[in-house]
Amino acid sequence: MQIPPRSTPPRSVYGGSLVPVLIVVAALVLSTAIFFLFTKKKIQAQKDAVAEEASTPAATAKAAAEIAKPAPPATPPPMAKPPEPPKPAPPAFAFARPLDLGRQLVRSLTTGDFATAGKLAAASDADQSDSAAKLFEKLAAMGYKPAAEDQVELLGLVENRTRITLPFVMPGSQETVRIQLDLERDEKMGWKVAKATLPKAMSSAIASMPATPPPVPSTVKPGTTPPPPVAAAAAAMKPLFTVEDGTDALAFASDFVRHLLKHDFNAARSFVDDKKVPVERLLGLCIVFEEGQYSLNPAKPLIVTIANPEVSWVIAQVQSESLQQNTEFGVELKRADIAQPWKIVGLNLSDILGSFAKSASKLGVPYTPIVKNPKGGESLALYFEYDRAELHPRALKQLEVISALMKADSSKKLRIAGHTDEKGEDGYNIRLSHGRAEAVKKQLAILGVPAAQVETTGLGKAQPLSPNKKSDGTDDPEGRSHNRRAEIYLDF
Repeated sequence: MQIPPRSTPPRSVYGGSLVPVLIVVAALVLSTAIFFLFTKKKIQAQKDAVAEEASTPAATAKAAAEIAKPAPPATPPPMAKPPEPPKPAPPAFAFARPLDLGRQLVRSLTTGDFATAGKLAAASDADQSDSAAKLFEKLAAMGYKPAAEDQVELLGLVENRTRITLPFVMPGSQETVRIQLDLERDEKMGWKVAKATLPKAMSSAIASMPATPPPVPSTVKPGTTPPPPVAAAAAAMKPLFTVEDGTDALAFASDFVRHLLKHDFNAARSFVDDKKVPVERLLGLCIVFEEGQYSLNPAKPLIVTIANPEVSWVIAQVQSESLQQNTEFGVELKRADIAQPWKIVGLNLSDILGSFAKSASKLGVPYTPIVKNPKGGESLALYFEYDRAELHPRALKQLEVISALMKADSSKKLRIAGHTDEKGEDGYNIRLSHGRAEAVKKQLAILGVPAAQVETTGLGKAQPLSPNKKSDGTDDPEGRSHNRRAEIYLDF
């Protein structure tokens, strides 16, 4: 018979594992005892001191005053500010081309919308728009009326600006005067007015306008004197509108070229220094313009390449629909000082004459109206067909221009010399060249030029302009065609 084993309690109950539990319990008992013996007594002492102080008469009075003191009024919530009325947005101008701005200005002025015209002229600058609007209104009151918008012209380029003109009809007449606008590019408007120049005829309008005060910085109080830097900046501001003083090279050159395009030689000659520009050169240019039916290039008519106070160079770009060509010529201007008027002292015609000669040669005879004379100087040339003394139709047009010049002054003289190529005998060529000179004289008489103003001679083949033969000795028909001519020398 087996005896069951004796049950033994676990070691964790009776063994060494009970010791930590007893240590924790002892620590808690000790902490509680310390709290009651020391900390609680200190807290009670502090409470007793506060109660004793509150029981004094001064403390009691202070507490009563605090209770009787009225409560501060409640601060009302901040009132919301009424919304500000929206500011009117400036007109959204955006002009792709300078002429678009000029034509819109004319349309506004034609309808009497001076406010919009002022904003257009001043690029929506509030400090200038009102003054510009009043100026336009003043011009209307004086009787100036804007001409048709298709008369707005692109005058040319000067420095970094493009100049256009606004046409106005003068009061009581059909004469046209023009306001010049110098435009520059703007990121928002495309093109805007940087400067406006009125003709002298309109000077009274701008003289009656009050000056636009310059903007005063916010740091300057009203009624006080601006500090020197602000005053200097205000004095340096230039007005938008000025009056023409007659010293502008681009405007001078433009008037000169327009007279040429109208074939008004006498008016164009008043712009020229006769000692520097031969009259033959000027007259030849008039002839080229008339024959080629040239007009200013509308995209880039005049370009100022040199703009100095006493010397300027202007390139005039012209076009001819009949000849299907675009070409140009140069105009040199000088004056003694800025108080003196400009004068044309040089005409560079090489490009326009070369282009014109190439186009004219296709029609059978040369057409270079200005030639270098073998004996020096320049002369006007009329060309003839082979073995003929009859005037070519284009020569008749040349003589119309010359006759108008001669009839204007009976003291003027001209000499005509006939020429031939080298073909034929000398005696025959002398007679043929003399016949050509006489044909010119006869046509001038028909046009009203007295015979006493004209002298003729025949030189045969003695003074060729071009070689009659090529370098290899063969015949040169084109060279000979330049020698069949009559040259006109203007003895002015």
